[in-house]
Amino acid sequence: MNVTYIGFKPQAVKVGNRSSLDIILEEDNTTLEDVVVIGYGTMKRKDLTGAVASVSGAKLAANPVANVAQALQGQLPGVSVSSQDGRPGATMSIRVRGGGSITQSNDPLFIVDGVQVSDISDIPADNIESVDVLKDGASTAIYVARGANGVIICRSLCYVGR
Repeated sequence: MNVTYIGFKPQAVKVGNRSSLDIILEEDNTTLEDVVVIGYGTMKRKDLTGAVASVSGAKLAANPVANVAQALQGQLPGVSVSSQDGRPGATMSIRVRGGGSITQSNDPLFIVDGVQVSDISDIPADNIESVDVLKDGASTAIYVARGANGVIICRSLCYVGR
């Protein structure tokens, strides 16, 4: 019998007369780049038509900046990252869909390792594995109204659950 799962190498297992099996699959990270999970299923990245922008952690770490928000400047099409003022260490403003509200926040939803956070400015750029930005309706399909201003998903290198 062959045992397979997305993100793991297939393994042949001899069942015989046993009623239970303990199977440990070896990770295969090369196939994970081919699958994108969206609000209503999964699909291959080449077939994805939604507005998703991605940047790798290596590209972010190459910029000599203090945090991820500063490293994102100019890296993602359709994402505006600017400093609130000219001071060093000033807060960064990130806009995915522009300003849509006069009275409410226009900040995107930040998800770091599956957990919603209020900001990503305190994360060092060299601790990030990748950043994906959902810029279209797929973000509202997943996160409902919280994703209306776009969603920034960060995967960090120091996530304990890996």
